[in-house]
Amino acid sequence: MALVKVARQGEITENSGKEVNVNGTRIALFYAGGKYYAMEALCRHQDKPIAPGKVDGEVVECPWHSWHYNIRTGELLDYLSGVKMTTYRVDVKGGDIYVDV
Repeated sequence: MALVKVARQGEITENSGKEVNVNGTRIALFYAGGKYYAMEALCRHQDKPIAPGKVDGEVVECPWHSWHYNIRTGELLDYLSGVKMTTYRVDVKGGDIYVDV
C-alpha cells in the first residue's frame, strides 16, 4: 500500500464528493462531518459514478438509482445484504489529502 496525494483541503465542500484517479483506480473521495472518506467510485448496481451522490452523515445515495452506501465501511445499506464496496484509508497532512491504495 502507498499513500498517494489526491486533493487539497477545501477542494471538496462539506457533505459532497469528488472522483479522483489513483494509478488507474477510480476512487470516490467524500468529505462529511469534518472527515474525509474514500471508496470505490462506481456503484455496484450498474457501474455508475457515486461521487456526485447526496451525502448525509456517513451515507451516500447513488444519484442514478438511489442505492445507499456507508462511506466509512463501504457497506450497501439497502437491497442486497452483504454487498460492500472497497474503502481506502485517508490521511491529511499539511493541507494535502492522501489515499492509501
